[in-house]
Amino acid sequence: MKPFIDTLEHALQCCITKSEIYLEQIKPEIREYISRPDGQYLQGKQEDYIPLRHIFAWTPSFFLGMGFWTYQVKKETKWLKWLHSFSNEYAAKVCHTPLETMHDLGFLYSPYAVALYKATNDSHMKKIALQAAVVLAMRFVPNGSYIQAWGRMDHIIPGYVDQELAKNHFFTQSKGLAIIDCMMNLPLLFWASEETNHPFYKNIAVAHADMTLKYFFREDGSIYHAFRFHEETGQPIGGDNYCGYAIESHWARGTAWAIYGFISAFSYTGYERYLNAAVDLSLQFIAKSEDDGIPVWDFKLPQHQPAAACGSKPWTDWDYTNPANKSRNRDTSAAAIAASAFYEILKFKKEPAIQCAMDHILMTLATKYTNYEPPIPGILKEQNGQGVYTIFGDYFYMEALCKKLYGFESIW
Repeated sequence: MKPFIDTLEHALQCCITKSEIYLEQIKPEIREYISRPDGQYLQGKQEDYIPLRHIFAWTPSFFLGMGFWTYQVKKETKWLKWLHSFSNEYAAKVCHTPLETMHDLGFLYSPYAVALYKATNDSHMKKIALQAAVVLAMRFVPNGSYIQAWGRMDHIIPGYVDQELAKNHFFTQSKGLAIIDCMMNLPLLFWASEETNHPFYKNIAVAHADMTLKYFFREDGSIYHAFRFHEETGQPIGGDNYCGYAIESHWARGTAWAIYGFISAFSYTGYERYLNAAVDLSLQFIAKSEDDGIPVWDFKLPQHQPAAACGSKPWTDWDYTNPANKSRNRDTSAAAIAASAFYEILKFKKEPAIQCAMDHILMTLATKYTNYEPPIPGILKEQNGQGVYTIFGDYFYMEALCKKLYGFESIW
């Protein structure tokens, strides 16, 4: 057991060391730093990256979230000072420009404002997070009982969006659309109900979760990435896809989002249907992953098809027909998210296969996929089926390590 713990401790120290890079370099404002094959997230000029106030921003809080977990381990006040330096930006987004948001408010405010409130009882952070929950609740569409994923709710394209970006499906195909990722935004609503003692937020979260159970699950237990409803009547139209290989395929990271979202929903409500969904999806995830515990980007990806660009475009960065390059189709971010979700499931149900898989994934990530080179901010290799580093994968890896090694409570 000691070699296992020592290995995970070494991996966590790597995460802490790389968080120091963000502490030193991300200031005075946070931006949407994109995934990169070299892991150099911060390379280039600040103005090259969209700010938090942009409607497309959804990952900035994962950088700050790594700082939060570092604070939890080290208890050094410099981390709190750094994290609080961004509070005005976060408040402005949901107070001054609430329509400039999508469903990602949970991804933005749970690892930041909710986490800081839980850890420090900071009333300002509580106010910011509650306002974020209000804005997220405004995205609920009663006809269909779903939270709309993308676009402004008044369907106006922001003036700062150029003509080319305005053609993006985030705007042109946003009406009537729910996506599986939104399961991870529901904890913000559940938390808000607990804090306000008002059922309004919980009722919306439960409605969306139940809609997901009803429409996203196929007979074989796999799930859609997206589901579309008639924008006026709310009548179900059918499955859709924007992140997996195809409409009827089975996107691995989407499965991980669903696992974590459903176990979080169970932790707030005690509704057995959510625990059962989380466990069933977990066992599927485990069974369909590779021997080392890491899944292919899409469980139904054809054997000789590249994961890059959702398999829809020619890919020249490597020869994807070469079996030696098959590992590049893997998604370590999905594995990291799943491992952190498995930790939450095990609080409520002692499932040996899930316990074994969590430990196996963390050990594999620490020994096979972690970049320990200090100058490179990126941590997990081979993410998203594109051979890239992403901050969301790095964040959930660090979160899982912190919970496993220190027993910290979830911030979701």
